Amino acid sequence: MHIKSLKKLKTPKNKLISALAVLIGVLMLSTLIMYFGNGMKKIAGLALFAGSIFLLSYVYFKIFNPKLLQSPRQIFLVEIVILMMMAILIVVLSSQRLSIYFFPAGTAGILLTILINPATAGFAVFVIAILAGIAGGFSLPAFYVAVAGGFSAIYSSRKVRNRNDLNRSGLFILAVNIITIGALDMVSGSAAVEIGANIAWGGGNALACVIIASGVMPILESLFGITTDIRLLELGDFNRPLLKRLMLEAPGTYHHSLMVGNLAENACEKIGANPLLARVGAYYHDIGKLKTPHYFIENQLHVTDKHKNLNPSISALILKRHVKVGLSFAEEYNLDEVIKDMIAQHHGTTLIEYFYKKILEEAKDESDVDKKEYRYPGPRPKSKEAGVLMLADSVEAACRSQDEPTYSRITAVVTKVINNKFIDGQLNNCDLTLANLEGIQNSFLNTLAGIYHSRVEYPEDKEEKAG
Repeated sequence: MHIKSLKKLKTPKNKLISALAVLIGVLMLSTLIMYFGNGMKKIAGLALFAGSIFLLSYVYFKIFNPKLLQSPRQIFLVEIVILMMMAILIVVLSSQRLSIYFFPAGTAGILLTILINPATAGFAVFVIAILAGIAGGFSLPAFYVAVAGGFSAIYSSRKVRNRNDLNRSGLFILAVNIITIGALDMVSGSAAVEIGANIAWGGGNALACVIIASGVMPILESLFGITTDIRLLELGDFNRPLLKRLMLEAPGTYHHSLMVGNLAENACEKIGANPLLARVGAYYHDIGKLKTPHYFIENQLHVTDKHKNLNPSISALILKRHVKVGLSFAEEYNLDEVIKDMIAQHHGTTLIEYFYKKILEEAKDESDVDKKEYRYPGPRPKSKEAGVLMLADSVEAACRSQDEPTYSRITAVVTKVINNKFIDGQLNNCDLTLANLEGIQNSFLNTLAGIYHSRVEYPEDKEEKAG
């Protein structure tokens, strides 16, 4: 069942999510008081403790992750995860058969590392460990095992790329739990049988972390509109119906998308952006061409040019339309918001130069031509990955049109494309610095040199010819 994403909620979206976040905060405080409070003194103490946690949270995120304070959605997500862990803690403590060492604090570490970032996950794990220590009778071992398990989960899930990687994370948590529990029990002088039993509970803890995280993550991904690397890899599977259609119905566009994906991925690695998002975004960026594939040059190998007898304004309209059609396909096939953003932004508001120049040649007066009609609808790229995708798309198309793509010609094309996009203001909203653009250019040249290696003219070849 597809859960409606909180990201899709319309106005007043932020107010609604803020209200939900406050509600969850109140619920967390109420849960603490109801379960652990016994008498006015304890209730007052718990209320003060909760207040200190909220204050500490604010100070921590103000210093280390200020963006989170501006995102009610992420605050809501953190609170949901902490509340879920409180519920699991209560279940563990309520059972006479379960040990506190079974409490899977690492679940929060895995979820928040993958869904937000390690810094946020680290703070949430610390708060959860404090709760575990207090609930376990102000137990230092309970606190430390929760911290160790949670931080090992954060460390081992930083680069999770598929669901199976979670199993490796579980093994890492298991190893840390064994060492931590064994060390604490030996220091406290526990008997060998008790040490073995506690280590077994630590093993169950690691297994529970993986099982709960695997089950809950897809729900949180869908509910909060978050696209993780795991989800991106699933979207990049060429067996998905939309990519299969692209392969069969528009093979030229499919091949172009693969080339653009390679260029964008390598460039994003160079500048520290998300290479996987750039590659998968490239696979889908031109899916709107499926509607009228033969009106695009890469699919016209054995077909007469469809634009030959069309008015340039109609041709420009067809080209612009592939962005809107792509978004409708993305909606139909339930693609994630980040992929929709890449589709919408990959041309920005670029001028469709060929048909604009053509209409100028036919027009009696240049003032009769509305330049806006020959620009893509936008918006301009708003992320580094979308900016790189725009450049990779234009560079690949320009290099493909070269009869003899030598190294010097490729260099000229790449430089011209990047300069034109920069001068036209297409990169103003995507946080790409001049240093980033230089890195992107070098990456493009390296990748294209590998693709066109058989036709590259290196400096030494020129010297031989001169001699």
